[in-house]
Amino acid sequence: MSITEFLRENALADNDLLSKNDARGDVFSKPRDVDFAFKTKDGERAKSLTGYIKDMNFGNSSVRVGDDGVYWIINIIHMPINQHLLCAVSGFMVCLSRLFQVEYDGWGSVIQSHPVVASGKES
Repeated sequence: MSITEFLRENALADNDLLSKNDARGDVFSKPRDVDFAFKTKDGERAKSLTGYIKDMNFGNSSVRVGDDGVYWIINIIHMPINQHLLCAVSGFMVCLSRLFQVEYDGWGSVIQSHPVVASGKES
């Protein structure tokens, strides 16, 4: 699959998740930790990608090894998730995954909703 096909698929998935989060009341403009996940069975590739992300200040990256021997690279960026911003950063993660020959597994964040304001009369 070409890089443009990967980017297109990724953008569709990003917009689908944003749409679902919007329906749940997510306020995209509120900054939060967003985790971008990669996976590989090659420990050296995981180490190289993590080091590169840290060296270039592209986020706070760490590696975890699952029981199945899969290396998970989690890159955390504190940011709002407005559509144009999130899709650009996620697309960049696709490019990194291709450069380092690892699989990009997408992003996730905790939904940030409007605060609940209690109503009532003071006596």
